[in-house]
Amino acid sequence: MPQIAIADATLARLQKHAVPLLDTFDTIINRIVDAYEAHNGEGTVAAASEPVDTTRTFEASSPPDLTHTKVLSAKLDGSPLAKGVNWNGLLKQAVGLAKSRVKTSDELKRLVIVNFVPGKKDGDGYEYLPDAAVSVQGQDANNAWRGTLHIAQQLGVSVEVVFLWRHKEKAAFPGESGRFVVAPTAHC
Repeated sequence: MPQIAIADATLARLQKHAVPLLDTFDTIINRIVDAYEAHNGEGTVAAASEPVDTTRTFEASSPPDLTHTKVLSAKLDGSPLAKGVNWNGLLKQAVGLAKSRVKTSDELKRLVIVNFVPGKKDGDGYEYLPDAAVSVQGQDANNAWRGTLHIAQQLGVSVEVVFLWRHKEKAAFPGESGRFVVAPTAHC
């Protein structure tokens, strides 16, 4: 099967027309070509094949290298996160959830394993989370996932993330999608 290079902007446009967790690039492209041919009267449109889910599910506690990945969708404690959220956005949501569920700063320190400080801190990659009244330092994808997973496991909440490796030389699985599913557990 031939491999093709697609610009990030084109990839983003294709993803807008995808059925999450079901479509592959082949099914998306076929759907677009079918629509084009139907609109321009260029022959009969072949019956669209059923989308096949090729997303690989990975063990959340021993993830592959997430360098060069993009979050496609995420849920934390059953609530979908805003479209376009990234790994740090997921981590910040988890920190906010942790802050809302603990009573003391010592409990928060046990839950949040990434760098954070109470109150507002500017510089050094910190971002202030007003709802949690803490500043969290930005992380790479791997550390953001580890931090999110730790909080979810400690709180006993679910996390679901679907992500895509970009077409980069050093990506673990270029062009493939992956998923983590963490089931809720009893409070620790």
